[in-house]
Amino acid sequence: MKHSKKLSFTLVALLSFPVVNLYAAEPLTAKESSNLVPMKEISVTGNYLQAENAADDISRIADEAGAKYYHITAIENATTTDSADLAVVYADIYQSNAPITLKKDETTYNGIVAYERNKALYYLPFEIVKFKGNFNNTSEITNEASKIAAEKNAYAFYITSITSANLQNLAQDVEVALYKKDAPIRDYIVTKAIEGEDAYELSSDAFKIMKPYNTISFHGVFNNTSEISSASQKHAIANGAHFYYVKEVTSNAAGTAQTVFVNLYK
Repeated sequence: MKHSKKLSFTLVALLSFPVVNLYAAEPLTAKESSNLVPMKEISVTGNYLQAENAADDISRIADEAGAKYYHITAIENATTTDSADLAVVYADIYQSNAPITLKKDETTYNGIVAYERNKALYYLPFEIVKFKGNFNNTSEITNEASKIAAEKNAYAFYITSITSANLQNLAQDVEVALYKKDAPIRDYIVTKAIEGEDAYELSSDAFKIMKPYNTISFHGVFNNTSEISSASQKHAIANGAHFYYVKEVTSNAAGTAQTVFVNLYK
């Protein structure tokens, strides 16, 4: 009898604790997510009167995808059902170590600056050189590339590609872009570029002559084209693009979701 009372007291004590959200993914504000690169966009459909009502469902899906954070971007009426009560809520999800689009300090090898991808794409190289060799790691490749850059009197270099030349002896083909200190900006391609960015928006002229390797879409509520471009850039970076072009934006009623279609380029 005493044992039964102890079990009852224990059960009552456990039930008295507040219910805790079982899902680990946490929400981010618009400001907190503004400089982060998302893993991808997700969506949920349900009886949501406002976007915030979907937080638990978004958190669950984000958690299942291995994300640590999420930011809800938009809500719209579902179009695949007869029920007017259903809505679709969209969110970007982020890893715990999501890349940050901020300026980084320059690193040098053998006295030559090693450009990050953002600068390498911003400036026009004066020469592209190729070499082949057996290397144990990327540090050895970088060291060799910097030596070649020094011989060419370059101010900076960027390794554009590393490919296996021969799988039997592990030989690798390496391609390196070389830059002068006063290298011209790729303004014939880029419409705008800010130092520290990792993907650049193409001009309409470049869009006509370049072929995209992929087209993606995402959703959100945007007040102007600048906000659309900024969001497009983050999704382009998340998908490994060097350049992007906003191909189409659906019209929408004020405060509802827009769909943005973006071409991606290497």
